[in-house]
Amino acid sequence: MITLITDFSSKEHYSGVIKGMIISASAEVVEITNDIEPFDVLHASYVLSNTYYYFPEDTVHLVITDPGQSTSVRGILAKLDKGYFVGPNNGILSLIKRNVKDAYEIIQYSEMRPVDKWKYLYTLPAIKLSLGEWPDNLKRINISEINDLNIPEPTLSMDRIIASIIHIDRFGNVVLNIKGDFVKFSYGEEIFLNYNGIHKLTFRTSYSEASGDEFILIVNSENYLEIAVNGSSAAEKLSARKMDIISLEFK
Repeated sequence: MITLITDFSSKEHYSGVIKGMIISASAEVVEITNDIEPFDVLHASYVLSNTYYYFPEDTVHLVITDPGQSTSVRGILAKLDKGYFVGPNNGILSLIKRNVKDAYEIIQYSEMRPVDKWKYLYTLPAIKLSLGEWPDNLKRINISEINDLNIPEPTLSMDRIIASIIHIDRFGNVVLNIKGDFVKFSYGEEIFLNYNGIHKLTFRTSYSEASGDEFILIVNSENYLEIAVNGSSAAEKLSARKMDIISLEFK
């Protein structure tokens, strides 16, 4: 089985070509999304990190976002703690790098045009792997050679957490790189967000518990801390941008 995550959009034919290649090889494909924001490697990393573990052990996760049209972006095949990743070595594995068990560079054939990478450098090895065949154009690399986006790890002190914004969803919810068990908040507890001003957040367990324009902090379904406003966009109200650093301060 192959899963597919791309920034090709449903308006273009590229993902259709990939699906045609996969089906023609008698392999199975599950399309997760082709609507990753254009060139947004962090968005692709977030989607991959929250979907791959739900699939069978031998699933190949084909992720093509901002693959680069030159030799500067290498292809990579990575063995994960569950399944495999195939795609460009450009930071897509950032949020699950600790779950990589082994890694290989996919060697580009000399006759391959850079603009055809998405078809031949990534899709063909993914198909082979899904059919139980090991691609022949691989070179083992150290896990340290996997590129990442250098997102700082969250830090906790007596009175604050310093963290990064890693995702803003289509509802305007702002996701932080803090797992729900990083620190325990009590229901109704007030926390202050220091980011483009000082904003009071109330810890809730669901969006519907928020009233009016109240900023809330919840643990989302992916177990990340998330800043939200019920029925409105927290991102717009905060002028939030991905990769920005924020501070959550305790009373």
